[in-house]
Amino acid sequence: MCASCNTHTAHKGTVRLLKVCLVLLCQLFVNCRQNTEYVYRDFLVGATCEVKYYLDNASTAADITQEIHAELVRLDSLLNRFSDISLVSELNHAGRAQVPEDIRYLFLLSDSVSRLTDGLFDISVAPLIEFWGFYDHEFANPDTAKIQEMLKLVDHREIRFQKDTVILATGMKIDFGGIAQGYAADRLAGILRGYHVTSALINIGGEIVAIGKSPEARSWRIGIKNPRGEGLIETVEIETRALSTSGDYEKFFVVGGIKYPHIINPNTGFPAREFASVTVFHDRAAVADAIATAVCIMGPVKGAKFLDSLGIRGIIYYEENGVLQRMETP
Repeated sequence: MCASCNTHTAHKGTVRLLKVCLVLLCQLFVNCRQNTEYVYRDFLVGATCEVKYYLDNASTAADITQEIHAELVRLDSLLNRFSDISLVSELNHAGRAQVPEDIRYLFLLSDSVSRLTDGLFDISVAPLIEFWGFYDHEFANPDTAKIQEMLKLVDHREIRFQKDTVILATGMKIDFGGIAQGYAADRLAGILRGYHVTSALINIGGEIVAIGKSPEARSWRIGIKNPRGEGLIETVEIETRALSTSGDYEKFFVVGGIKYPHIINPNTGFPAREFASVTVFHDRAAVADAIATAVCIMGPVKGAKFLDSLGIRGIIYYEENGVLQRMETP
């Protein structure tokens, strides 16, 4: 080969090398620009709320934080059953109320999950939660006759709409506790995506939404609490995904050596007692939240079959002869 050919070949190789270096430098520059972490924390919608997101523009980040806070305050004013002036309290007191379009959607989503789970998820379970004492922390001894009376007030099919007005059957009360925090996480994810945030982690009382990857360009690592001890029992990885964990360790009473968790079976009126914790993965945190509640009631075998039939990933911990067991689907 002639010397000029060798020179030309070497020149082309140098150019290619320079192009590769330029691309890597550009990627490094972009990564550095996006590596500023912004954190929002507050206690709203009945839970500790934490949002971490990564952006290269402080002014835009301030707008995002303001919008996140405003949305959580708005949802709290609508869904907080412990507030005398919330929409839910108005509805429970008057039996009817006008609702904004997004809350109408939440009612419809709740109804869809209720039908999917044969009524095991039901926002009209509030009278039973109240009877058992989980609102005022005064445990009520099981009274089968009283529970049977309460069950007559629990039926998601009796929640009706007339245009933008929701109407409850006489004596019925609702509680969005099994879906509200997941819904709030989804709403915040929508805000972040609207600002083209590509890396964020939202945690609303344990309802998680991950946007993209972590700032280290790896999957987000989420810990699952040990339901029978301190610390974590395992860690899972997610990207652009949501998950919800419900556990019998969150709110419960122990009477006569028997644990009564706060998740009530709408069909029997009694607390669910065949689970330790349930983690459900889904594209939407609200759906994961509601389905996790239903699976807790189903118990491990039926719950695993249910999740598997829908192709939904779930991790179920339960006790068998005093030993903690684990099941995973699909």
